[in-house]
Amino acid sequence: MRIAILHYSKPPVIGGVERVIGEQAAALQKLGHEVVILTREEWREAKWDAVIVHNVFSMPFDLAWTEELIALTDSRHDIRWINWVHDVRWAEKVPQALHIAVSEHRKAEYAKITREPIHVIPNGCDAKAVLGLTDRVSALQLEKVGLVLLQPTRFVRRKNIEMGLRVLAELPEAIYLVTAAPDPHQKDGLKYFRELKRLAKDLGVSKRVHFLGEKAVLSDDDVRSLYLMTDALFFPSFQEGYGLPLIEAALHQVPVFCSDIPAHREVAAPDATFFKLSASVKSLARKIRAHPAIQARQLRRQMILRLDWQELLRQKLLPLIS
Repeated sequence: MRIAILHYSKPPVIGGVERVIGEQAAALQKLGHEVVILTREEWREAKWDAVIVHNVFSMPFDLAWTEELIALTDSRHDIRWINWVHDVRWAEKVPQALHIAVSEHRKAEYAKITREPIHVIPNGCDAKAVLGLTDRVSALQLEKVGLVLLQPTRFVRRKNIEMGLRVLAELPEAIYLVTAAPDPHQKDGLKYFRELKRLAKDLGVSKRVHFLGEKAVLSDDDVRSLYLMTDALFFPSFQEGYGLPLIEAALHQVPVFCSDIPAHREVAAPDATFFKLSASVKSLARKIRAHPAIQARQLRRQMILRLDWQELLRQKLLPLIS
């Protein structure tokens, strides 16, 4: 579909609507459409399948252009016109268009002007750009997962990764991210890695544990992105000299679940959840699931998914204009 997006200005001009139309255009292009953003100076009447007009029909910044476009909605019925309403400051004439309001509040406001149907489609948000996520972490699509547990670690037996796998088996909605790669120079590390893979298979969690370093080394930016998208740090080490991930997680405001060992007691933030190494994995799973900070992070990731531009446009806009 050939789609034109119209507004008074466009990126790289900084503004709320400018950002919206830039992200909207990018999402439509990823969905396979031919998209161009045009201002008044660039607008030319052409063979468009659809024209999405942001605010020009309802904001009085250039009434001559507004009236020109409204006249075209009456004469160019071969074009699917979309009136995307962010603000309502002018409404002497209503275009013959599909009306989209960005919120229920705007819908109620615009409903005072027209009795035509008004659909609500919220503006999306490019979480990858806002959070600065790397391509590698974005590709994991963690926003679609119920619960994300992270253990930044090497394949060393004292890291007790097997306990994380057993907890994972009690959390069917979860995935478990382990950052390390098996070190080919450490024979026991390779052996331990193979044992973990076998245990994951035996527990039925192979598809839900990701040994992220297995195929390629993670960058520092990848690790920062993981902290932004994870729900909890799970760190069940038998022994540590320090425990740097406990500090990193606290700085990222990620809830920490860690073994009750001297180094962790010394390093971890006061709000960390400590557990005995002999603790029941069932009880640990219940504590993780019920932790209020984890629930808040889950809700944030759900918001990321709910406001994903491609999903919004695929589910809400394209069925209306196709």
